[in-house]
Amino acid sequence: MSFWQFRKEAAKSTHASLSNLIAKLKLGNLKKLSLPWYVVFYLVVLYYSTVLNAQIISHFYRILENSQNVSTLFSLTPPLVLFSALSIVFLVFCFRYVFKTVMALLVFIGSITGYFAYKYGIIFDYDMMINLLQTNPQEAKSYLSFEIFYKIFIFGVLPTLFILFVKIKWSKTFLRAIVGRVIILAIASSTLYVITANYYQNYASIGRNHNILRKEISPYNFVWFGYKAIKQTYFPENVVFQKHGTDSIIDNPGERPEIFVVVVGETARAQNFKHNGYERNTTPYTEGLENFTKFAPVTSCGTATAISVPCMFSIMNRDHYDEKKAKHQSSLVDVLKYAGYKVMWFDNDGGCKGVCDRVEHEDLVVNDPELKGVCTDDSCYDEALLRKLKPRVDAAAKSKKSTVIFLHVIGSHGPTYFKRLPDNLKQFKPSCERADIENCSVEEIVNAYDNTLVYTDYILKGVVDILRPYSKNFGTAMFYISDHGESLGEDGLFLHGAPYAIAPIFQRRVPMMTWFSNAFAEDHKMNLGCLNQEAQKEQFSQDNFFHSLLGILDVNTSFYDEDLDLFNRCRIWKKQNRN
Repeated sequence: MSFWQFRKEAAKSTHASLSNLIAKLKLGNLKKLSLPWYVVFYLVVLYYSTVLNAQIISHFYRILENSQNVSTLFSLTPPLVLFSALSIVFLVFCFRYVFKTVMALLVFIGSITGYFAYKYGIIFDYDMMINLLQTNPQEAKSYLSFEIFYKIFIFGVLPTLFILFVKIKWSKTFLRAIVGRVIILAIASSTLYVITANYYQNYASIGRNHNILRKEISPYNFVWFGYKAIKQTYFPENVVFQKHGTDSIIDNPGERPEIFVVVVGETARAQNFKHNGYERNTTPYTEGLENFTKFAPVTSCGTATAISVPCMFSIMNRDHYDEKKAKHQSSLVDVLKYAGYKVMWFDNDGGCKGVCDRVEHEDLVVNDPELKGVCTDDSCYDEALLRKLKPRVDAAAKSKKSTVIFLHVIGSHGPTYFKRLPDNLKQFKPSCERADIENCSVEEIVNAYDNTLVYTDYILKGVVDILRPYSKNFGTAMFYISDHGESLGEDGLFLHGAPYAIAPIFQRRVPMMTWFSNAFAEDHKMNLGCLNQEAQKEQFSQDNFFHSLLGILDVNTSFYDEDLDLFNRCRIWKKQNRN
């Protein structure tokens, strides 16, 4: 039995047991129920350290399964450590008028994060909290289903109601209150001391080799990382915006005006593309296109859009990326505008994460009359972007002004893969047609996901078709790269957003493809045969994106790095001397 199946069966068993218990419990009688404060306290700690921390407990025991010379007694201690630690932390809030409010809030939020953590292996660290804060309502709706509401009601709402409605008998004297808390503190501290004294080396070893475990501890994860994310998002430090690249110029005398389209993908993983060894042809529409180059898997900057997009559009590489700095300095989009390009951004994926804020940009809306027939009640197919693109390309050709247009597609955003394309374009069946993908087979999930890749390929072909009529008098080109990948059940993980240090390769490898018209290749003295060889020979990353776009668009600026320009080896660019 796979771990995913094990979790599924365990969840069913737990759910059945709780349902039977709740059926016997009349919530109307909770107000009549009176319990000593320490009983309620320990019930909350027990519930939190077991049910709501199922992710870290299951992860810890998976580590122990692969470890040698682990004693039976040590394997019994992890729940005790968690129980004792939470006893000490929750004791801080164990006071009248405070306990119920804080514990009810922690239990309710913990049930939500616990559900997604246990079901999909999601870790709620800082990057994930930033991703959540930047999620738009349409995207959030894709994660909702009846089962999610039902599970949160069972594991979150009902325990919260218990905390709020049960009558707590507090100590009648101050001395008894202090003594009771001292006893709890002493028991928890003593337990931790005894376990540490005997098994410190075991815990230290596991902690050093698996430091991600601390990010799985609830409520520490969503409280601490949520605080940091909220502070950074809504209460940022007053930092002066730094303009970079104001010396940029379009350095291509004698060349034709250019119309360049950059397609920023969403959740496309490189492993599911035929040219990377996949058994299915998920790129049938671009298969026969002339001058179309497909690159070997490219390493992403992050595992979520909120990290990858600002990072790849920043001059900083992944190793030195700083989110705060990126927000307050020029992005690649800005530099292209400084150089003299007309720049536009059209978004079908919840926003550009700040990189397009200072240029002409538009987020697609479902009730736009121009998009009739390509939008549903809550989202638009990426074909809607083609409708936005066509008149802008026509206008650029008429004005004869070099233009760069960015299209941010919703691509393969899950878990509702089936909503990303019309039914008539779905090739692989049966596919998962529901949001709660845990109730689909892995085969159905993969089919639904692969269908989105085929549809993205259909969109890329559509972009080329729009550009092709102008390919004689203009240098037309397209560049496609995804933001991050996706897990499809490998090692029990689904979706994306895992901390980069432990994220599986499926979330960190993305596809990249280019199309250059003959006129564009001629103007840029591009050797496409050389590029095709380099594309499969070299291992590129999103660190190459910034400088490659500058180079291929002939943007001469003082901080352009030709070593990071992946096109540099296969073209001739006689740049003006910037010194």
